[in-house]
Amino acid sequence: MDEALVKQLKQKIAGELRQREMEFITYYLEELLKIEGKRHQELAALQNDLKQLINRVQNRLKTLKTTKIG
Repeated sequence: MDEALVKQLKQKIAGELRQREMEFITYYLEELLKIEGKRHQELAALQNDLKQLINRVQNRLKTLKTTKIG
């Protein structure tokens, strides 16, 4: 392959990965800000909301690990 093409493809992939990571971080930051914004009256309610978010992240990670590409 042409070196210029390889370099261009690497830049494109790096840009796409950066964009996806930004979207991921933005999404979970918004979720955490929602939890913070609830102004929980009790610690147990805050813990419950955090556990729900943790479970969602764990389930997504499990799905990504078991999904075959191609």
